[in-house]
Amino acid sequence: MSQIALDRVPPAPALDDGAAVRLREVTVRFTTERGVTTALERVSLSIPRGGFLTLLGPSGCGKSTLLRVVSDLIPATSGEVEVLGTSAAAARAARDIGFVFQDASLLAWRNALENVELPLEVGGGGKRRGARDPRELLALVGLSGWEKAYPHELSGGMRQRVAIARALVNDPKLLLMDEPFGALDEITRDRLNEELLRVWENTGATILFVTHSIYEAAFLGQQVLLMAARPGRVREIVPVPLPNPRRIAMRDTPQFVELAAHLRRVLETC
Repeated sequence: MSQIALDRVPPAPALDDGAAVRLREVTVRFTTERGVTTALERVSLSIPRGGFLTLLGPSGCGKSTLLRVVSDLIPATSGEVEVLGTSAAAARAARDIGFVFQDASLLAWRNALENVELPLEVGGGGKRRGARDPRELLALVGLSGWEKAYPHELSGGMRQRVAIARALVNDPKLLLMDEPFGALDEITRDRLNEELLRVWENTGATILFVTHSIYEAAFLGQQVLLMAARPGRVREIVPVPLPNPRRIAMRDTPQFVELAAHLRRVLETC
């Protein structure tokens, strides 16, 4: 990537107390029948509050593992994990973390509105201060008029919109997304990329987004975290010099093409 493009962008933020997510020397190991596998090795990074970080790398490089450590779904073997100024466990208990998986995982017997309302009905979610109105969230993701539709009546892209609205219903400060658009067709995926940026700007949440798409990573992220595999580790953190708001047409600009080419070259060495 040319020095000119990078000079227009401030460097990646250093570790600081204002970070939404901070990892220091985080290692994750699993014991399997074949022995001990290192999924992440000495990963250190800092994500500013309100930032949007995309994670890109080959299969098996630990992208999903990193999200699960941040969300307190699996423990780190060693190192420090800080989320929103506290532990990952405390942030999860406070419902400050929302998670969107590749599969929308909607309940077939509940309509769109009822699926969004689900987190408010379990574990005291309805008592959370600042919880957002489910109908407003469906409108935010472009599903006004579809509140009573059941999952089988919705397209794949629409189901993912419901899943995003559900993840936002407790007004989380941190949204983790694990390849949420990976199974969608290209046109729908592009449309949802633009919608997601609009949601991000509207909510002010910090987003960590896992993808295998170079173009998606470059278009969405304020920074792209490139990971190397075996074991999973940080290869490079690349700032994205694209203005906001962003539109898919930006992908045809020389600046975007140059950025995507740089990401591809780095990936080829991972």
